[in-house]
Amino acid sequence: MDKENLNKNNSNKSVLNTQNQNLPVNKKMNKSLKIILIILTLIVLSILSLTIYEVLTVNNTYYIGQKNLQIPILVYHDIVADESQIEDDYMQTTVDNFRKQITGLMRLGYKPISYQDLQDYKDGKKAISKWSFIITFDDGYEGVYKYAYEFAKEYNIPMTSFVVNSCVGLSPSYYTWDQAKEMHDSGLISIYSHGYTHARYDNETAEKLLADIDNSYVELREKLNDENILKVFTYPYGLYTDYEREVLWNNGYMQNLTDSKINFSNTLDFSGLHRSYPLNDSVFKILLKIQYRAFRYR
Repeated sequence: MDKENLNKNNSNKSVLNTQNQNLPVNKKMNKSLKIILIILTLIVLSILSLTIYEVLTVNNTYYIGQKNLQIPILVYHDIVADESQIEDDYMQTTVDNFRKQITGLMRLGYKPISYQDLQDYKDGKKAISKWSFIITFDDGYEGVYKYAYEFAKEYNIPMTSFVVNSCVGLSPSYYTWDQAKEMHDSGLISIYSHGYTHARYDNETAEKLLADIDNSYVELREKLNDENILKVFTYPYGLYTDYEREVLWNNGYMQNLTDSKINFSNTLDFSGLHRSYPLNDSVFKILLKIQYRAFRYR
């Protein structure tokens, strides 16, 4: 019996010793867990506070220099009736998806603006919404007149179409000069140059590019009966040389790049405004891309 009791006592002591040895480890684990929980709580509170702030200030407007704003420029090509007409995701967007994208952004507080608004903002003449964005279309496709223009009238919002002069009315795929003038005269759709032809200007001289764009604007002013059209140009294929950008800028042209980046108001560069494709993405995915690009290229 005594031997049995001795073994039990030794066993109990061994358990106690093991438990005592584990106490510091448990304390460290509990302390680490508390730190992790505190950090996670602070992160959640920070996100919640930022979200509340953004919601409360969604309708705020700012003049240049008051706040560093993100200013996305979305680039579309053609708007089509249904998915059966989509050949390339970046070239065609269904009218239903286009409507969902733009109305979705607007419901969240995003406000469409024009290039003239952007010019006036940079000149200190106008305040713009904290969440401003620009809607653009390249090439002058018929879907811009048929669908985007009707949508612009429905919601009374500005959009921009960049035309290739030689393609206007060339086939039923492109809108005509009469349709271009109708859109221009509405005050909702701005018509600017995407080149006299859809050329790879990175393979041309800067002098040839300047001559083509000057001729493009001579015709635009004549066809639209407007001598005061803002000089805005978008490079076909998104291709250019740095020297071409310099030459166009020295001749008064605001220029668009297609590089999937975001513009910031404190570094707003009219010699190379950034644009990105919304493709046929959901509104949530568009927002994620905007924030990712804003973080990456800040």
